[in-house]
Amino acid sequence: MRERLFTIGHSNHQADFFLELLSSREAQVVVDVRSVPYSRYVSRFNKRELETLCKLSGLKYLFMGDQIGGKPADGAFRDSRGRVDYAALARSDHFRAGLDRLEKGLAAGWRIVLLCAEEDPLRCHRHWLIAKELELVRRVKVWHLRADGSEMRAVDHFGGGPEQLGMF
Repeated sequence: MRERLFTIGHSNHQADFFLELLSSREAQVVVDVRSVPYSRYVSRFNKRELETLCKLSGLKYLFMGDQIGGKPADGAFRDSRGRVDYAALARSDHFRAGLDRLEKGLAAGWRIVLLCAEEDPLRCHRHWLIAKELELVRRVKVWHLRADGSEMRAVDHFGGGPEQLGMF
């Protein structure tokens, strides 16, 4: 495995605490992987506000929810019950191009943190879709940063998962 990438869920963190978590891992780039980068409950993490927060803190902000977000607008990536088919999405050209872009950033030496809303990565597409593809297919080490400051290695948690994985 080559690069190391972090993920984080903004949850309802206060801005200062969120920035402290990022700083503790020497983050340089926050990659927003939310398909819809807005929060009804914590507006400080809406795209415009988050972009400003990052800029003022010396971080780069990059929105990639249109490429590697977990809720694509295209109905072709939904099963008969309307749930997102992660396996089909992972095979799509736009998703693969998004992962290629992440790998180029990592190879260039950027310290990247993927951001979504859910604090618990095991309830989020950043684990079951993005980290799964990066760890198991592309051999990129992915660590989930938790609210208590601890890290959780993604590859240690792929022994099952949401029904939508459709592995068998």
